[in-house]
Amino acid sequence: MVKFIASILLLAVVAQQAYGDFKLPKARKVTEISKTSNDPTNSVMKELKKQNKNVILTHANAGQEEELKHKLICSLEVPEIPKAWLDMKDACISGMRHQIQEEINASYQYLAMGAYFARDTVNRPGFAEQFFKAAKEEREHGSKLVEYLSMRGQLTDNVSNLINVPTVAKQEWRDGASALEDALELEIKVTKSIRKLIATCESKPYNHYHLVDYLTGVYLEEQLHGQRDLAGKLTTLKKMMSTHGELGEFLFDKNL
Repeated sequence: MVKFIASILLLAVVAQQAYGDFKLPKARKVTEISKTSNDPTNSVMKELKKQNKNVILTHANAGQEEELKHKLICSLEVPEIPKAWLDMKDACISGMRHQIQEEINASYQYLAMGAYFARDTVNRPGFAEQFFKAAKEEREHGSKLVEYLSMRGQLTDNVSNLINVPTVAKQEWRDGASALEDALELEIKVTKSIRKLIATCESKPYNHYHLVDYLTGVYLEEQLHGQRDLAGKLTTLKKMMSTHGELGEFLFDKNL
């Protein structure tokens, strides 16, 4: 009886060990997975791998972009061409640059005059329109001279200092007559500058006949007509103001 009981106990122990060996790999696997998922070090490693992958991709994209830029950039050398057509002399070029600045200066002064008479406290719309129009014309004169220099191949360098921003000499006027007087003086100054430029460019050894003809036939012609127009308007305005005072200026402004 004792031997029988001992045999049964022995079989039970063997069976338990066998069952434990059979369950152990699965339990160990579950435990290892649980530990891996809860391990913060493992999450950090995953994030580092992800960032490293992004860095690699970024460097790769940057390399491709740089390579593409090199492919798109065309480095063309300036070809050697004859220079004989660049025949304008320094004195004439300097005079042209000076005249461009004179035209821009006049344009700014006319803008100041137009802005003054456009004020609500002055309210002379006729004078304002007259001076704003003159400002536009002077600006166009300067632009045409720039285009001429470009056509003659003389704007390949020193373009940055071609025009300096001027400061206006005057910003307020006593009345319309004083403004017209200043406008006439301004036109006389510009005309003298053009004549000086013509004298420089037509004399030896320059003989720039084409430029002289352009300045004489276009610029000087317009300047002389402009001076005559301002002189006539100033005469009429002074006559009206001498008999009617401010009412004369008001009526003159209405007809500008």
